[in-house]
Amino acid sequence: MPDNLVALCFASICVLIGAVLLYDGVSTSDVTQTARVIAGAAFLSLGLMALWFTMKRWVQWKRDYKNGGR
Repeated sequence: MPDNLVALCFASICVLIGAVLLYDGVSTSDVTQTARVIAGAAFLSLGLMALWFTMKRWVQWKRDYKNGGR
């Protein structure tokens, strides 16, 4: 279970960084706007995928635990 906590923290941090970079990239108009939007989208995607895999593993663990490993 501790690796799930690490993955959940990693996913949360990636989603937060991605959201901040996307907001900053969209709200300002300068030379680095495109790079910030791309980086924000990449971090957001990475965080959401990590969150999805973590929740998938947690649901599978809960199902196996409930069924007694059958």
